[in-house]
Amino acid sequence: MIVKRQGIVKRIMAGLFSRGTPAIQRASKTGWLVRTHFGHRGYVHTVAFSPDGRHIVSGAYDKTLKLWENDSGKLVRTFSGHADGVFSAAFSPDGRHVVSGSKDKTLKLWEVESGRLVRALGEHQDQVSAVAFSPDGRYIASGSFDETLKLWETESGRLVRTVSFDERGHWVWWVAFSPDGKRVITAQKDGSMHLVETESGRLVHVFDAHELSVTSVAFSPDGRHIVSGSLDRNIKLWDAESGWPCRTFGGHADSVCSVAFSPDGKRIVSGAADRAVKIWETKNGRLVCTLGGHTGCVNSVAFGPDGGHVASGSADGTVKLWGEVCKP
Repeated sequence: MIVKRQGIVKRIMAGLFSRGTPAIQRASKTGWLVRTHFGHRGYVHTVAFSPDGRHIVSGAYDKTLKLWENDSGKLVRTFSGHADGVFSAAFSPDGRHVVSGSKDKTLKLWEVESGRLVRALGEHQDQVSAVAFSPDGRYIASGSFDETLKLWETESGRLVRTVSFDERGHWVWWVAFSPDGKRVITAQKDGSMHLVETESGRLVHVFDAHELSVTSVAFSPDGRHIVSGSLDRNIKLWDAESGWPCRTFGGHADSVCSVAFSPDGKRIVSGAADRAVKIWETKNGRLVCTLGGHTGCVNSVAFGPDGGHVASGSADGTVKLWGEVCKP
C-alpha cells in the first residue's frame, strides 16, 4: 500500500507535460471551452478567479504566477520572485492582492494592479501547499508539508499562530476558511481532515474522511457542508456541524486533485488525474457534465463568481476557461 501511495503522489506531483489543446469544443450537454491560456513553462498547479470575475490568476512549476484577462484572453502580467514552483494562490476579498504559496517554503503577498511584491513570509520548514484569505481579508491561512497550519495577519505579516499536526505525521495538502471566518478546514495526507477554530487554534473535529490522501477541501457558501477530494478517486460531501458524511460522488477514473463549490452551493466542480473536469449537483450527486480537453492531470479548478464559468489548470501547462457550465 505504501508503494502504491508513493506512486500516485509522485504522478500527481510530477505532472503530465504532454501538450496539444483543441480550440473550442462542445463538452457534453452543457459547458463550452471559451479559451485556453498558454504561457506557463511548467505544469499549472493552481487557478483562482478575481472577486469581480474579470481575471484569473494561475501559478505553476515555472516559479511564476500569471494574471489573465477573461474577456480578451490577454496576459496582463507575470509575478516573478519565487525560487521554486508555485503550489497555490488566492485573491484577497477586495481583489487588490494575491497571496501565493511555493515549494521554496515561502508565502508571498502581491499587489495585483502593479505586480509589486508587498512582503514574503518564510516561517514554514517545507513547501507551502495551500493558502487562503479569511472572508474579511484580515488573515491568511497557509498549509505546508511541514505538517503545520499557520495563520498570518495580512496587514502586518505577523504570524498569529501555528497549529501543528506532527503527532499525526502527515502533510497539509489544502486549507479553506468557513464563510464566517471562524473555522479553518485542512486536508491531510493520511486521509483525514481537521477542523480548527480560527481564534484559538483549538481542534474542533477530526474527519476520518478518505482511504488515501485528501488533496482538496472547500466549504459550501452557506457553511453547512464541506466537500473533499482524494487520491482514492472519490469526492465526498460532509455535514460541517456533525462531521457526518452526506454522500459520495464517484465517477473519476483517477485521483481527484481539486474540488470547489459554485457560488450558490448548488453545484460542485472537480478536476482529476484522468484529465477531466466534472460538474456535479450537490443535492443528489448527479453528474451534470464532463469537460474534456486537457491533455494532463487537472490540478486545480475554480468557479467564477457568476456561477456560469469555471477555470481549470493542468499539468499540460495550460489554463482553460469554460462557459455555460450550469445551464440546464
